[in-house]
Amino acid sequence: MIGVVLPRTAFNAQGSEGFREWLYAGSATRRVDFLLNNKRWIFDTHPQYSIALVVAERTPPHPGHRVAVAGTARSAAEWREQASGEGVGVAEGVFGPGWQTPLLRTQAEAEVLAKVRVGNPFPYGVGFAGGSGGVGQGAAAGAHTGAVARGRWKCFPVAELHETADKRFWTGQTSGKPLWKGESFDQYDPRGSGARLVPDTPALLKKVRKPRPGSKSLLRRHLKLKVRKKAVREELLRARVAFRDVTNRTNSRTILACLIPPGVHLTNTAPYLAFVKGTEREQATCLGVMNSLPFDWQARRFVELHVSFFILEGLRLPALSVADCNAIADAAARLSAVDDRFADFAKATGVECGPLDPADRQRLRVEIDARVARAWNLTARDLAVIFRDFTKDAVTPAYRAALAARLEELG
Repeated sequence: MIGVVLPRTAFNAQGSEGFREWLYAGSATRRVDFLLNNKRWIFDTHPQYSIALVVAERTPPHPGHRVAVAGTARSAAEWREQASGEGVGVAEGVFGPGWQTPLLRTQAEAEVLAKVRVGNPFPYGVGFAGGSGGVGQGAAAGAHTGAVARGRWKCFPVAELHETADKRFWTGQTSGKPLWKGESFDQYDPRGSGARLVPDTPALLKKVRKPRPGSKSLLRRHLKLKVRKKAVREELLRARVAFRDVTNRTNSRTILACLIPPGVHLTNTAPYLAFVKGTEREQATCLGVMNSLPFDWQARRFVELHVSFFILEGLRLPALSVADCNAIADAAARLSAVDDRFADFAKATGVECGPLDPADRQRLRVEIDARVARAWNLTARDLAVIFRDFTKDAVTPAYRAALAARLEELG
């Protein structure tokens, strides 16, 4: 029997895959406890950093072995309570790719996670479902066998310019295109705060066109480099879906995605998605699912401080019917088309362009969340589990009630 203390990143970072393979596939790991060093109650290190306590046997696991996962204790009192419990039994199918270890506090969370871990990996787009909603057989199989159902789009993340390595392009500049970072936007809020200016010099354009885009993406196995490069060049001509790299699973929201207007450059704290397959309608559907509560809740099980490409591509997408895809695309496109910067996108997606009042914004967001929840076969009880992850400021009681009611209406 062995016991170790490790940083949380050892359980979700791409570079630690070999360690996790040894820990879970080659050893009979008994228990993994996660603790958050809130107010430095464990060590005198970063107060928002998580660590893991591991107990394992150096013998191969037997068939059907489950790892007891518990967390995340935020104080000595919470740790005493957590340590006295049995933890949550986690089967192999609930782990992320490369044995990414989910953060789970209750068996109810494990049951919800098992539902939202069904479907295509993120780069392959939502699968096709028959009827009015629900999960297709191909998508369900893909969750545990590695198979991928036919998806409605294909995309891969791209980091355009690096905040440190490429700062020579914009330091001291007083003209050029806006340069946005992660803090420049929020969900459906392309405000552009903190923007700098960067001229479109030949050297910069060579940089943003990327010599080997998607070289670490899951799609590299199926798409030639010239196809991926073409996708990047085409994205530079239109509004793009971007997301914040720097985030936290304890923030009000963890996935913060937004449609970025054309003519804006982005730093590595605001990666964007290059669509190899998919029109503006698919862009909107993807954005809607990313910003949905169920998808965000799934991400919070694996994200620590960054939405890394490895973590994002390991997240699952539900299978959606034509009706659900159309409804989500309409809602997300309308939420995104906030002003004339998105006139071309609004025309391509068939929605109006302009500001929305708060009531309409909530109605559209509820519609997206309800349809994503139904596609994963979530119930009102499952929604209650998901709501526990979010403060009442982040997801108000009125919003919770409206979402539960709309899910019931959809049936």
